[in-house]
Amino acid sequence: MYHDIDRINLRTMRSAAVVAQYARPATTRPDELLPHERAALDAIQAEVRGGAILDIGVGGGRTVTALRELSTDYLGIDYSPEMVAASQARYPDVRFAHADARHMTDIPDASIDLAVFSCNGISMVGHSDRLAIMREVHRVLKPRGIFLFTTYNRNSPEARAGFCFPEFEASLNPARLLVRSARHLRDTAISVVQRLRHLRHEVHTPDYAVINDKCHNHGVMLYYITLAQQRRQLQEAGFDAHASAYDCTGQRIVDDTTLDSMALIARKARAQRAASPGE
Repeated sequence: MYHDIDRINLRTMRSAAVVAQYARPATTRPDELLPHERAALDAIQAEVRGGAILDIGVGGGRTVTALRELSTDYLGIDYSPEMVAASQARYPDVRFAHADARHMTDIPDASIDLAVFSCNGISMVGHSDRLAIMREVHRVLKPRGIFLFTTYNRNSPEARAGFCFPEFEASLNPARLLVRSARHLRDTAISVVQRLRHLRHEVHTPDYAVINDKCHNHGVMLYYITLAQQRRQLQEAGFDAHASAYDCTGQRIVDDTTLDSMALIARKARAQRAASPGE
C-alpha cells in the first residue's frame, strides 16, 4: 500500500506540468510564503538566524528566498530530481541536492538548526514513511533544533470532500472562454480517470487518513491528521509535547481548527538525564 502511494505521488511530482507549476514565481505573495508558513517562521526566526537550514521538499524553490534571508547556510533537497533541477535553474548559486527525507544519509547527526517541510510535503507519503521522516528530521537536528512543517487537517471539510471538479474561470472574451472551456473539459476527464484509478488506495483509520485529494486533478494521495494526533506523533518521535500551531490564515491555533492546513513548530526535546545509582 505505501509503495502504491509513493509511486502515485512521485509520478505526479516528476511530471513536466507539475514541475513547471511549482517553479513558476508567485505574483500575489512577495516572499512566496503562505500565511501560516510566514507566521510560524516569524515566531522562530530569532532562534535560527545564521544557523544551518535544511529545506525539505524544496520543489521549484518557492521558499528559498525567505529562508536564505535568515541564513545563507542553506541546503534545499527534494526526492524529485526534476524539482531539484528546476530550483537549481532558478537559483544557480544556491546549494541543492537530490535526497529523500526518509533516508537523509548525507546529512550528519545533530547538524541542522532549522528543518522546514513546507507546502504540506510531509503529507505526500504513507504512514510508516511519515513517521520515518519525523525520526530522520529529529536525528539531523541539533539539540533544541526546530522542525517547521505544514500538514493537512483531518478535521477540515476537504478531508471529506470526495470527488471535486476542477475550478473553472469564466471570461467575457469568446476566444479565451473557448480555450478555458476546452482546458476544463480536459482536466475534468483526467480527474475522473485518476479518481477511479486511485480511490482503492485510500486508507482510513481512527488516527489518520490517506485520501485521493483533488490536487493535480486527483493525481495524488495525501495524508490527513488531526492536530492532537500530529502532536502525539511528534512527541513519540522525540520532539517536545504541545508543538505550537498556526492555521492557514496565519492565526495561532488555541484549541483546534477546521481549516485545511496547519503549520507546526516542533522543537527537539532535551535529552533525558540518566538516573544515577540509587535514584
